[in-house]
Amino acid sequence: MQIVTAYATLGEEGLTHSLKETDTKTIFLDPQLLTSLLVPLKTAPSVKFVIYHGEPSESDIQRLKTTHPHLTVLPYDSLLQLGKSNPVGPVPPQPSDIACIMYTSGSTGRPKGVLLTHRNVIAAGTSGTKLSLM
Repeated sequence: MQIVTAYATLGEEGLTHSLKETDTKTIFLDPQLLTSLLVPLKTAPSVKFVIYHGEPSESDIQRLKTTHPHLTVLPYDSLLQLGKSNPVGPVPPQPSDIACIMYTSGSTGRPKGVLLTHRNVIAAGTSGTKLSLM
């Protein structure tokens, strides 16, 4: 599973681009951003799940569900409960597998997705660390 970051600062067009380019299936966001999905999801049919963390307005949830009836919209706590009820064994990644695609606004044109492998993430997390064999 890869994580794709798409910030609200990318705007509607940038968000749409990142969703389509990565063939995103699930979105995790803060509840105040639910309505920012209304237009981008019209052209990103791969998205099936929206998970929010926090307390959304019931009208925002209903508006999203009415506009996009194919979506499953879940609070984060429900997702955690589903995981506890349906455990799945770990599938460790390979160092060359993509861990994250970070979208940046770039200086011109469409947002650009920067690919980070698991090797990149581990290397960044250990840089500057002195290892001792004793």
